[in-house]
Amino acid sequence: MGKRNEKNIPRLGERPPRYRFFLNPYQDARFSTCPQCSHKTGQRKLPLFIHIEPKQPLQLNKACRYCLHCDLLIAHKDELDAVITRLFTVLNPDLVGNKYLVIGTLDRADWKRIDREKLPIRDSIEALHDFKEEVIFKLMGGWRK
Repeated sequence: MGKRNEKNIPRLGERPPRYRFFLNPYQDARFSTCPQCSHKTGQRKLPLFIHIEPKQPLQLNKACRYCLHCDLLIAHKDELDAVITRLFTVLNPDLVGNKYLVIGTLDRADWKRIDREKLPIRDSIEALHDFKEEVIFKLMGGWRK
């Protein structure tokens, strides 16, 4: 198997891609250790760029688990669901429960500038670092209580 040519991979963001990303669907797994290399994970709080169907962007400053060794960023789906539900119950109830996609991250300075100046979505996309790769970890054998 050869290496993928990075130039052929379609990218949404105009900034270089960052992080391998895992959206954790398991409510009983918080991943204090990395599911890939078993090193301890830390926390990294950063602005996530999320697309909610239909056509609703959201920039959310969120603490995620992060493995420095694997460059793996882990966001917990149940936590994102709760924040999105609370937010859109007030702003736009029609969007509550809609599908969403975490597209990438923003630099903190760009996120603050875009929020402060109420800039259009195009500025967010120009500042976006999409993910290098999205990964999936499946439960094998189960967790014991």
